[in-house]
Amino acid sequence: MAVPSSFLVSVLLWFVRTFISSFICLLIGLLGIGIMTHITTEIKEFNSIRRNPEATALFVGGFLILAGLVVHGSILNPIFLGQNIFIGAFINPQRLITVILSMMVSLLFGWIFYLIFAKISPMNIDLDDINRSPIAVGTFVFCYEVFLGLIIHASLSIPL
Repeated sequence: MAVPSSFLVSVLLWFVRTFISSFICLLIGLLGIGIMTHITTEIKEFNSIRRNPEATALFVGGFLILAGLVVHGSILNPIFLGQNIFIGAFINPQRLITVILSMMVSLLFGWIFYLIFAKISPMNIDLDDINRSPIAVGTFVFCYEVFLGLIIHASLSIPL
């Protein structure tokens, strides 16, 4: 049974759109992680993670979950939706803006949560305690990566 060439072209275009969309969203995710490390000034994320294999594993595991959520969202609804190969029709700027805004929302929530726990200290929880254990820092970053991945996935899943 022969496969029609139009089907192969469609699958190839879908794959390219998904790959490019995933790549862009992963770059946005990396940017979000980098910004979060600057927001949480009391937590020394990468200094702690680099020296500990368990913390490194948590960081990498969180990034794999982030990547899985991004790829899944991009497969369902990539940033690049047009059927035309010309750039103007190929890029969906509304979806790209939605993903960028969702990353900013996650950073805003992350900053608010950080302020609440680091400065206000409800329940006498001091965020500086995280710095005592590289595994705790790795877990903190892992959880933020999952949080960011879920938000990016949701923004890719919004029907536009």
